[in-house]
Amino acid sequence: MNRKILAASLAVLSLSGGAFCVEAADMPVYTLDGIVVTASRVPEKKIDSNADVSMVTAKEIEEKHYDDVSEAIRHVPGVMIASHGISSQTTNSDQVYINGSPNVVVLVDGMRRNTNGNSLMNASIGELTNMASVDHIEVLKGAASTLYGSDAQGGVINIITKAPKENGVHTTLRASVGNFGRENYNFYNEGREENFFWTVEAGKELLHQYKDGWGRRVVNHLNADHYNVKMGYDLGNDSDLVFHYEKYTSDYTMPNMGTNDITPSAGTKDNDSTSLQYKAKINDRLTNLFSLYRNNTSFNIPMQPWKMDMRTSGISDQLIYDLDNQTITGGFDWYEDEIRKYPQEQELAGKKVHTAAFYLQDKINITKQWNVTPGIRVDHHSQFGNRTSPSLSIGYMPNDKTNYYFNYKTFFVAPNLYQMYVWNPIWGTYGNKNLKPETGYTFEFGVNHQFDDTLSGTFNVFHTYAHNIIQAERIGNTYNYIYENMDRANINGFNLNLNKEFSSHWSTYVGYTYMHINAQKGKNINNDGFIPESTLNVGINYKADKFNASLDGRGVMNRYGKKAYPEMRDYANYWVWDVAANYQFAKGATLFARVNNIFDQFYTDVGSSYGPDANPASYQYWYSAPGRNFEIGLQYQF
Repeated sequence: MNRKILAASLAVLSLSGGAFCVEAADMPVYTLDGIVVTASRVPEKKIDSNADVSMVTAKEIEEKHYDDVSEAIRHVPGVMIASHGISSQTTNSDQVYINGSPNVVVLVDGMRRNTNGNSLMNASIGELTNMASVDHIEVLKGAASTLYGSDAQGGVINIITKAPKENGVHTTLRASVGNFGRENYNFYNEGREENFFWTVEAGKELLHQYKDGWGRRVVNHLNADHYNVKMGYDLGNDSDLVFHYEKYTSDYTMPNMGTNDITPSAGTKDNDSTSLQYKAKINDRLTNLFSLYRNNTSFNIPMQPWKMDMRTSGISDQLIYDLDNQTITGGFDWYEDEIRKYPQEQELAGKKVHTAAFYLQDKINITKQWNVTPGIRVDHHSQFGNRTSPSLSIGYMPNDKTNYYFNYKTFFVAPNLYQMYVWNPIWGTYGNKNLKPETGYTFEFGVNHQFDDTLSGTFNVFHTYAHNIIQAERIGNTYNYIYENMDRANINGFNLNLNKEFSSHWSTYVGYTYMHINAQKGKNINNDGFIPESTLNVGINYKADKFNASLDGRGVMNRYGKKAYPEMRDYANYWVWDVAANYQFAKGATLFARVNNIFDQFYTDVGSSYGPDANPASYQYWYSAPGRNFEIGLQYQF
């Protein structure tokens, strides 16, 4: 079955180059001309970027009604979200993987949101819910340690927020309801008066217990509030000063991690972020970006020994110098992670680690076709000393529609505070103060190609080698675990993506990811079967004057789960389909609806221990995904 699915998928991809080509006079143009900044920290056309970068636009977020960043990037090839249920908000840790690695840097407007000290997640992307304020999301796949730090082994997610450019005030009101007790209310206001501009957002989301694809009830509850204020002043000459504050609070209930999907585990979250950015165009060649930020993360799970209060503070300064045939980017980063409270393990309270780094890269246009970008980053980690991460990128553009590139990137990933110091008596998990950093490198070869005005594609193949990988390993024959440095990991894979405009009304996309990670002793391949070998993302969109709709499918193939629990093989392949539609019935007023998992597929994104069972007391560690669920709502803009 898997071979047939793959063969059919590749057939569709090959046909895209010919059979999908149509003549269109007034057709919307789909190109790779969109501007991205994450790959090089310098604004550049996507086709010119020597990297595998995907973008989720504000229009897509609005039309598909994504509730948080984790939903918005789920269909990006190379990205996997380990969701513990119906929402990434109803858990303390939904990890994101890019190109098979959990070591990912998450940014908002280029400033870090990573958390040092939690068990599974590097950043709580499910709690980034101010989606009306998002201009677009850039997902950079591949190591990016030189520019973004030691933990950017897998890649970078950069959420770019809106900054109104034209005078005037605009407001959007949104309300929706659905099954499983879903309610969602949102207020968004943006405006600009001469040099002063702002965005303001506030919202509430409610969810209750749900049914999975087998009709079984799964414990779930969410009562979340989010707030966002961004204020800026345009200083002229492409310079500005921007203040940004975000707040997220919730109380939630999830399945208890130590028992099953029907035993509740309640928790709370209280997170906020404050930042100040100053952008100055010093002259026609030199630009400076200075950033200050502080992120506070607090969560409490009463039924488990997991009560943490963490803070990350940072400062960065970046200079970009443009010459006729080269662009030099250099900067300084300093950030400190602190665990302010951890009642269950007093030794952790007050623990701090900090990193200071200098980075420099120089993109040199040797000829009109060839460019080379050497780079280097020097980190000083307060516990692991000095580390150097060199990189090299080579690009070749034979014409303005094709870009070939080769990248060599190195990285090191320092153990986090949780891995070094945790003591969890319920799980029997122990930290290890003697851990070493993970080290390694990534090779990439890729191509961005514009076939014509209506068809574009990207292809990227990569190999990542990591040494001293950090994993929780069982202690003897006990059920206790300790974090250890394992031997090594070899990750090989590729991402393929095609986007096609059929006409002014119809468009489609196809994305395919293949991943192979070598097996550790006594385990399955792909992180003990946790990461699928193949994932296929497909979608089709229809747009008219007052109506638009989209159908998105995600096919997971060969996700086998732990070798010790072969039951997972029975659920290693599945498809999930979602549909969304919008109808503008009056000026500024839109009625919308969406149905997720329309075929009521039974599946899990994380389950790997034991197997699902009709007996509710038996489906341990399964975390069933929701079955068919719907949402209908109204949006009004004025």
